[in-house]
Amino acid sequence: MGLASVFELGNAYLLLVLIICFSLSFVAAIYQRSKYLYLVVLIIFAGFGMMRYSNWHDAPRDLLLEQQIGESVVIIGVINDEPDIRENSTRLLVSVRSLSTKDADVSVFGRMQISVTRYPAYEYGDLIRVKGKLIHPEKFVEDDGRVFDYPAYLAVEGVHYQIPFPAVELVGQNEGNAILATLFVVKHQFLDVLGSLFPEPENALLGGLLLGGKQSLGTEWQDIFRRAGIVHIVVLSGYNMTIVSEWLVAMFRFLGFYGSLSIGSVGIVLFALMTGAGATVLRAAIMAIIALLARATGRTYTMGRALLVAGVCMVLQNPSILAFDPSFQLSFLASIGLIFVSPVIEVHTILFKRFPVWREVFVSTLATQMMVLPLLLYQTGMFSLVSLPVNMLVLPLIPFTMLFGFIAGVVGIVFPVLGGLVALPAHALLSWILFTARASAQIPYAAVSLPISVLSVFILYVTFSIYLWRAHVSFRSAGRAGVLPLPPSSSTYDKK
Repeated sequence: MGLASVFELGNAYLLLVLIICFSLSFVAAIYQRSKYLYLVVLIIFAGFGMMRYSNWHDAPRDLLLEQQIGESVVIIGVINDEPDIRENSTRLLVSVRSLSTKDADVSVFGRMQISVTRYPAYEYGDLIRVKGKLIHPEKFVEDDGRVFDYPAYLAVEGVHYQIPFPAVELVGQNEGNAILATLFVVKHQFLDVLGSLFPEPENALLGGLLLGGKQSLGTEWQDIFRRAGIVHIVVLSGYNMTIVSEWLVAMFRFLGFYGSLSIGSVGIVLFALMTGAGATVLRAAIMAIIALLARATGRTYTMGRALLVAGVCMVLQNPSILAFDPSFQLSFLASIGLIFVSPVIEVHTILFKRFPVWREVFVSTLATQMMVLPLLLYQTGMFSLVSLPVNMLVLPLIPFTMLFGFIAGVVGIVFPVLGGLVALPAHALLSWILFTARASAQIPYAAVSLPISVLSVFILYVTFSIYLWRAHVSFRSAGRAGVLPLPPSSSTYDKK
């Protein structure tokens, strides 16, 4: 969580802190106190970050819309994102164009979320007239008693208003980006074909694997996957992107270093495009590609800096993602796990030496789970005791499931008669994944409630950092170059 979001300091106080820090850094430089200089520089950058967040948080909103909070309004806007279809409702993100008053339609700006019934269905680019009560999003208490900052969560995507279940009238169509509209059409056609080839919940699972949507699974199966510790395979984040990209490289390494690396990178890009290339997906894709390059080349020091630069640029563009975007947080941590933790685990593990593919999935899974576990415990309050063995049973099948499922969908579009036959391998794999998830979730104490505080998260990550630093020192003393490089004897990505 960002410092500015915790302390809510004004710019005047932050400016005073920066002036003091600049003065201290000048004194430290004169007296050559390098250790203190590093600390002061760190505080300076933290201060600039807090100012950036403060400026973003205090960005002006439309005054006319703010004056209508709590009132019944008539608004005209465009659906500027793919509708989020839930079990009993659909959530639409609308870019507001005008507000209807007694005298005329007045131009306004803002982004709002509206909840509607599932039917009639609306599409990206629809121009709609909405009549209902305009409100600000509100915080709510979760089942475990913690308060969820829903306004901050929506603000990540620039949403500051809601109209729950208004009267909606379709005014026009095709008002959105033509490229995105085409991608959404292709996606929906593909999902329709999958629906004709696979029964539920296999269809929902395959759609989640290929296109990253967990809502279609329903709450029951989401809870099962969460207890089994594999809900990440259908969550739209770099958490599953990084694992799948690693497997793509491992599967196609017979094409050589550059060939396998290209396949992994292209796979991530195609995934991002198929899901509509939204901001969340693009952030996750960037993280996954950086982690892939680091693991494939062994240049973890260079890739670590690249990951840091990419993260800083994303946070500068939208500082709220650092504190309120779980997708960015998990993607960043999963990438850190693959870049820095995987080599340490790979050096010390003695498992699966004769099975390099199993060794890779064990190392990758353990590394990413170690890095995301504290944050997941804070966010969900649930710890899956069966997560590691279930991931070992499921993750090796994910690339094949996606491959066979994708082929079945394409064949089903071109040759509908053959689609059912081609879908048999994917059907078998999906059945195994669902069976494994349900069976493991039914084990007594498969998942335990273990909510932790922000302080606990901080302590755990500090402990991880100290351990990684000690491992780095150990590697350097052994004559290894760079920061936590992959040992040549154990790396599966050899340029030769």
